[in-house]
Amino acid sequence: MRHVDGLDFRVLGPAEVLAGGRAVPLGGSRPLIVLAGLLLRANRVVSVDELGRWLWDDDQRRSKGALQTYVLRLRRALGPGAAIRTERGGYLLELDPLLTDLGRFRTLAARGRTAFEQGEHRRAAGLFAGALAEWRGPALQNVESDVLHRDEAGQLAEERTRVRELWADALIAVGEFGTVVPELTRLTREHPLRERLHEQLVLALFHSGRQAEALEVYRRISAVLAEELGLDPGAGLQRVHRLVLGGAPYRPTVEPQVPHQLPADLGAFAGREADLKALHALLPAGDSTSTPIASVEGMGGTGKTTLSVHFAHEIADRFPGGQVFLNLRGYGPGEPVEPLAALETLLSALGVPCDQIPADVDGRAATWRTHTAGRRLLVVLDNANSTEQVRPLLPGPGCLVVVTSRWQLRGLVATHGARRIALEELDEAGAVELLASTIGLDRVNADPVATSRFVEYCGGLPLAIRILAVRAAQFPDYPLASFVDALDAEPDRLGLFDLGDGEETNIRSVFSYSYRALPPDAARLLRLLGLPSGPDVTPAVAEVLLGSPPGSALDALVSAHLLTQSQPGRYQFHDLIRAYAAELVYHVDSAEETAAARSRLLDFYLSSAFNASRAMRPERIYGSLELRVAGGLEFADYHAGLAWFAAEYGNLVAAVHLAFRLQEYAHCWKLTWLMFTYFAGRARVDDWRALNELALRGTRLSGDRGGEAGILNCLGVIDGVVRDYPSARRYLEQALELQRELGSREGEARALYNLAMAADSSPDFPAALAHGTRALEIVRDLRMTGFEANVLRALGDLCCRFGDFPRALALADEALALAPTPRDGRFSLTTRAKALLGVGRPAEGIECMSDAVDMFFAMDEHYEAADVLAQLGTAHLRLGHPAAARDCWLRSVRLLTDLAHPDAADVRAKLAALVSG
Repeated sequence: MRHVDGLDFRVLGPAEVLAGGRAVPLGGSRPLIVLAGLLLRANRVVSVDELGRWLWDDDQRRSKGALQTYVLRLRRALGPGAAIRTERGGYLLELDPLLTDLGRFRTLAARGRTAFEQGEHRRAAGLFAGALAEWRGPALQNVESDVLHRDEAGQLAEERTRVRELWADALIAVGEFGTVVPELTRLTREHPLRERLHEQLVLALFHSGRQAEALEVYRRISAVLAEELGLDPGAGLQRVHRLVLGGAPYRPTVEPQVPHQLPADLGAFAGREADLKALHALLPAGDSTSTPIASVEGMGGTGKTTLSVHFAHEIADRFPGGQVFLNLRGYGPGEPVEPLAALETLLSALGVPCDQIPADVDGRAATWRTHTAGRRLLVVLDNANSTEQVRPLLPGPGCLVVVTSRWQLRGLVATHGARRIALEELDEAGAVELLASTIGLDRVNADPVATSRFVEYCGGLPLAIRILAVRAAQFPDYPLASFVDALDAEPDRLGLFDLGDGEETNIRSVFSYSYRALPPDAARLLRLLGLPSGPDVTPAVAEVLLGSPPGSALDALVSAHLLTQSQPGRYQFHDLIRAYAAELVYHVDSAEETAAARSRLLDFYLSSAFNASRAMRPERIYGSLELRVAGGLEFADYHAGLAWFAAEYGNLVAAVHLAFRLQEYAHCWKLTWLMFTYFAGRARVDDWRALNELALRGTRLSGDRGGEAGILNCLGVIDGVVRDYPSARRYLEQALELQRELGSREGEARALYNLAMAADSSPDFPAALAHGTRALEIVRDLRMTGFEANVLRALGDLCCRFGDFPRALALADEALALAPTPRDGRFSLTTRAKALLGVGRPAEGIECMSDAVDMFFAMDEHYEAADVLAQLGTAHLRLGHPAAARDCWLRSVRLLTDLAHPDAADVRAKLAALVSG
């Protein structure tokens, strides 16, 4: 960077250069246009074409010689210290950013954001104020270039407004409402449709004790949004409106949210008076600073959750801070909820914004304690599997915690003074009352002996009573004595109810009664269905597990209430029945049979995922998978593959985890790699990353270098999606090194291609271009036509980002020529549209971008459609078509809102600025 002694360059207001506090004469309005453009692109090459567009609206009036004259005048005016260098195709002003008001503004704003994120709100407010002080009026105020104003001034004004919003956030966070209200009042007049400013003004007025004025501001912006845009207020405005209506106390950084998450209370609650009394004894007196903890423990089926929820409803009014309920899934289908994910759910329940939730467990646990301390919150943590799972989730003082578990949480007792409440069987009176609630009091009273035998057979276990009672209720005219006679005929009944033999053994006879009544094929299917751990199963999975068509076996299981049919073609287990089935298969079937069934299942998912991925993305490089399995589902087209991935998502995730647990690491990483095709178009970044991190562990445990390279590549793409480009490049550089060690040119091309797309600033451009160029050489050498189109398109996007639009257009055209169908070229079509707009062919660019939008809709790629619509709106506005821009942005914001995508706020701001202007 060049330091120019004594010169101060300004664009935030009138464009000028000061030397010793006095303006430097620049030789006319045209050199001023050139200088303003070079300052806006300081330390970057500005092409002759772009400078010409800013100088002359009419193409025929452009003169390269005149431009050279203006540059010469600038060099003479600024002296030898200011380096305006002639570069290939343009000019570059080399300058220390701190010598420009724009550079100082952006530097101070960035430091303010960092301070704000670290909780230093007062310091952040000062930095933001310093940044805003660099502005002396509208940017480029005296620059006589309509094109430059159209292309740049609006973006600079938006930057200024966003910093104003951050400044207001910082002052609100420290409670300086008297300072911020007048400024926000003025800004909302300037920007009558900018929702964030109105949201801040409502909040500041409310916390200044001016509730009526806050409600009036909300009413006014709501009316204007409806009249001008046909939109309801956004989520942020609606949140502060609820806050004002509720009169909630002020919290500086987080709008409090009162959760009411308890499941419905069970009407037929019976037989737990002593346990309820023990729970009530834990209630803190007055404003206690302790955190009482109840550990409600017992075997599966004893009614731990029922008791805890009933107790929580009884005392809910004593906890005005709210009631949180979280199933930790310690036992049952799916994987247990890890503390990291559980803490995010708990913090979200209190209204903590995602960007204020730390990334690590310790940070999240500390934030959870901070937001719950003294809040009088009731927390029910259901179905825990260990003290380690619960300990990070304990709230701050003044709350009450109820934990349920099938495991004795002795560590929680020893380290946190938890009160253990161990549930045992119901006494006879409570068990009979529970039975009567299902089959009717008349039927119970009609045969007291049979009733007593019934509850005795169930061992007083609530879940066993309920399951058998439901079966008995299906036959209301069948004598209860005959029903119990059938139960008594079961061999080794006492052994089946051995309460000291583990949790599942206590209800084994209940499931055994249904199981033994099944036809042999249904019984075998019940056992084998215990092997998968996903949320549901399909007839295709049943066939794979059995090794033959299931026939009527699924219907038999549904009739026996061992499966439920959640929707046509999809079946689900109750978690305890699943546990029973899983236990049964290992006791009845041989180890060889179960291992073969598991292998068939993993092969089925792997083969089907392969076929679905190829149907959606045939151009992906599949050679590294070395698949030798067949028998998976076939998919006719893109939409069929997408529908299968969406429907089987939970089962595929479970299959990846199952493969890892079984040390089938090849299945683990290959299935994860194939799911990239589905993840790439969806907003499941956290799940996507977690699976790939698990798969990476698997490849390294097994020493599979090819698999490791493939997963490293996926992780690099994920970080690119979330714009963490430095991390993306680290992963991709590792992948590239591995692929070169392995001699895989296809893999090398894939890593280079992704590295080409991981550029996020000017310094990255040369390396990114080199990576993309090398990738292109390899794919052409290998004749990988489908992938060649991707690389060409990536190079075109790269050139668009850095202003080389003619080359971008040529690359996009090459990519489109390789597309087998127009829809296959939809991404390249978007690149071509941007390039056409950049080279000054707006009508063609608009048409091209509109065609891409239609194609994305046809492929159900709604985010991509919304993203291109937002770009299309910007293009229309620059061409002087505000009505068309408004239509595009409205379509975009509605899609993005449905997707809960953060880009919705940016598009809303564009709409607001359009109407305000």
